[in-house]
Amino acid sequence: MIRRFLLLAITSVAVALAPLTAQDDESRFNRGQAEELHDFADKAFKKGFPRQARLIWMQALKLYDSDFEPARKALGQIKVGNGWADDPNFEYPLEDTGTGKDAQSLYKGYEKLQETLARAHKREAQKWQKADRRDRALHHWKMVLRWNKDDSDAQEALEHRPVGEVSGTSLEQTLYENSKRIEAAVAEEVAKDYPVQEYGQKEPVLETAQVDYVSFQSEHFILHGDPDQAEHLKEALVWGERALRVVRAALGGEREIGGKFAFFVSKDTYKQVLKAHADRIPDLEWKLEHTSTSGIGDLVVGATGSVQVLYDAVVRNVAQGYAGLSTTGFSEGIGHTFVGMIFNNNRLFSVDLKKQEGTTASEEDREYTSPNFDVWQNLALEMAWKETGGVPAIDIPFCEAATFTNEQRIKSWSFTDYLVRRDFKLIQELDRLGAEARKNKRRDPLGLAAKFEEKTGVTVQQLDHEWEDFWTEATPVLAAIRNNTPPLAAVSPGVEKWLEALNEARKELGSSPVTWSSNLSTRCYEHAKYLLENKDERGIAAEHTEKVNLGGSHLGGMFAQMAVVETRANVRKADDMFEQWMLIPGYRDVLLNFASRVVGIYEEKGVLVINTVAGLGEPLSKKSGYFCWPKSQANGIPREVPVELIGPELAEALAEHGREDQKVVGYPMTAHFGINILGDRQSYSCTVQTRDGKAEGVLLLDDGKLRTSSAPGVVTFVPFEPLPSGQVDVTWSWEVDGQPKRMSASFQTK
Repeated sequence: MIRRFLLLAITSVAVALAPLTAQDDESRFNRGQAEELHDFADKAFKKGFPRQARLIWMQALKLYDSDFEPARKALGQIKVGNGWADDPNFEYPLEDTGTGKDAQSLYKGYEKLQETLARAHKREAQKWQKADRRDRALHHWKMVLRWNKDDSDAQEALEHRPVGEVSGTSLEQTLYENSKRIEAAVAEEVAKDYPVQEYGQKEPVLETAQVDYVSFQSEHFILHGDPDQAEHLKEALVWGERALRVVRAALGGEREIGGKFAFFVSKDTYKQVLKAHADRIPDLEWKLEHTSTSGIGDLVVGATGSVQVLYDAVVRNVAQGYAGLSTTGFSEGIGHTFVGMIFNNNRLFSVDLKKQEGTTASEEDREYTSPNFDVWQNLALEMAWKETGGVPAIDIPFCEAATFTNEQRIKSWSFTDYLVRRDFKLIQELDRLGAEARKNKRRDPLGLAAKFEEKTGVTVQQLDHEWEDFWTEATPVLAAIRNNTPPLAAVSPGVEKWLEALNEARKELGSSPVTWSSNLSTRCYEHAKYLLENKDERGIAAEHTEKVNLGGSHLGGMFAQMAVVETRANVRKADDMFEQWMLIPGYRDVLLNFASRVVGIYEEKGVLVINTVAGLGEPLSKKSGYFCWPKSQANGIPREVPVELIGPELAEALAEHGREDQKVVGYPMTAHFGINILGDRQSYSCTVQTRDGKAEGVLLLDDGKLRTSSAPGVVTFVPFEPLPSGQVDVTWSWEVDGQPKRMSASFQTK
């Protein structure tokens, strides 16, 4: 009897434990991997790199254990029932405060961590393989490649094929080949020119609105705009023709499209055109308040404000016209996608960015307003690491223009960007179903998803998962496509000394301190490496671009235009360098701009590159919103500056005034507006009065391609002749919404 009882008891225990063993082993394994990530994240956080730490904690939750308490608490979350919620009283720090030495140590530590995680997955994969559990083995082999892109055993187990210099699946090969084709098309087209001529016919929409305009025509497009913007309008049409070829290469097809656009500098002109056609525009008041572009018949009308936005507007409308999408989410997404691919900046929003409510906004809120696509890519990466992926892809077809949130904008762009590389037909089908649902006034995400799967054989959920893998670089091929520099690898030794020197110079000039970001330093790192590898590429023009045939990239060249570059930098002589920067209009702004919040910095072997554009934001200090330099009561201002110090764009402007042989000019005056020039760009003037009378000169706005002569939000007046000694009186004037504005300063030259 006792023996029978013991036998039953042993059997019961064995039956109870058997089904739990494999599950328990997997849970313990995942917990161990999460702890490895947590230990590293905790170290990165304590060493002063919180943004990198946050990504690691998010990885621990997404990849291994969604209930991992140490990561949840580190991210400022609290337990609510069976789930987790953000603690409303917790604000996660974003500012990098670590040293270059610590960053290098962390980067080496992260490489070792990846090896540790990959080895652990490999052991699990081999164990499951021996147990004939192919499903679990494949999961772990995939995870091996997430952490070790070169593991040949994992590549063999997953039956990968060669893709470029790595290996991957057939889908990844498609993504890789399409991405390379698009990159090649962009690089080829930006080097091409296309003919543009005057267009002699009147535009009825503009005639009715009684605005002044000139008109030009390229092979496919007609563009109207302000008479004094003629040269920029011609160049914008060239960008439109380039964009058409890029879009064709990306989306397929050879169909011919045309387009008529009317883009004006002033938003007042845009509003004037809309009001003149009030009977043709539904929701006129909403469009006047919330939009920058609108269609009137077959004409697209818009307000651009600057030359860069003009180019953005034309490229965006070409992409949207060729794609032919109907829903807000995908139409905005396709526009952002091609503007990003061509310019790496995004300055125009058909639907304005949603304004933050209340009196303050967090640093992350401000990032959504950045025009820089590197910032957007960081936002997309963090969204992809969220457990739910942030905004579900199924929401994109249902996005409404009136309620289009910043998060929806990032997801619609990043999801569209991915599907452009995968298969444009998938976007078309999602857009068609979304338009159909809007027409029938039915918001039915599940029904739409079912119809999409029936039509394409692919689920929206699967595409969402692929989107996450793409942005988080889950495989060797996806990492090769993204080709990103890890932020911790972009931290130069002694970066904290450069930040200290920069802030000391800003303090002396009355500017608020800036913080430093490893994320914003990646482009600096890449451009510095390019210059170090190409020692013959020196001089202002060469240092502010990159050549693809020399190992650079098109997007690297776009970044370099507005980067600050020194090729003989020495932090011990930083004061001398900053003194010279004050002679150079665009570089001067780095020391004075009150809207500078965060910068990227990388220096190696005397090559210093600073990224200031991506970190512009609303100023911390309360100022009027603009100021001029030299400021009132300044003394010892130099009388002249060599033309070669400011560079070829100034030389070209002088040549237009018959001064092509001039070697020196008067000290440049600058007006600084932070992020963008305010009001009517055409209304700006600068009057400079000296003891010898009124100084003649040339006015330069912020539409140049060289940081030395141009910077975002800066207007420069360069006197033709050196200033005389003594007092100089300067008056700046312009208009905002038809109201005159002015500021004045009096200073003493040497």
